Amino acid sequence: MKSKAYIINLKYGIWENQLWLVGKDTPECEKTWEEAKAGLGEVAEKSRSSGEFFSKAIEHFNSYGFTRIQK
Repeated sequence: MKSKAYIINLKYGIWENQLWLVGKDTPECEKTWEEAKAGLGEVAEKSRSSGEFFSKAIEHFNSYGFTRIQK
């Protein structure tokens, strides 16, 4: 099974960072990626700081089967 990088730009207040993740290279995983991205606003709302948002975003994407990778 091939894998591919999934990249998202995170923003919380004035803080911005790019998060790189890896997941399967399948149409099903693409759909899952879109679902995970759609739920990110709720993650931000439950966060009190940019650091907390970053950590919770990683956990959020992990729960959908995506693993953080270092660029």
